[in-house]
Amino acid sequence: MKSFEQKKKELAKLKEKLAKSKLTVFTSFSRAGEKGLNVKSMQALKRSLRAVESEYAVEKKTLLDKALDGKVDIFGYDGSLGVVFGYGEVSAAAKSVYEFSRKNPALKLFSAIFGDKILDNKDLIEFAKLPTKDVMIARFLGLLKYPLSSLANVLGQISRMSERS
Repeated sequence: MKSFEQKKKELAKLKEKLAKSKLTVFTSFSRAGEKGLNVKSMQALKRSLRAVESEYAVEKKTLLDKALDGKVDIFGYDGSLGVVFGYGEVSAAAKSVYEFSRKNPALKLFSAIFGDKILDNKDLIEFAKLPTKDVMIARFLGLLKYPLSSLANVLGQISRMSERS
């Protein structure tokens, strides 16, 4: 059993992680009567999240509730609670945990905290399906480039037509 001081230090670490995290996703990796994630799958999840500047941690519900100051109803979630702390690009962290949950049905997504907003399961999945920041920037630049290149083509055709005359 942990001493009061150990619990206090653990709570401080958890609060620090929550403050640093841009996206916090609440999951369940094991539920009563169901087969949960095995060690190999858990390691694969942690490895995939590390690649996108995120981490996965198993937390006690009472400790997490204190760290969150009651923002999210942690006790309403079934099973063992795991938390994804996304420190890098938020869409990459959401996409990574969502893709993993699709391949491993034992991992259930509950909700997430994104900035000051709390996303439910449906909103979290929609957010995870969005393209990454790099893809969105590339699409935007393509939208900007298209009219300019079309204008250049038209002007080029006009100059060729005037040269023939």
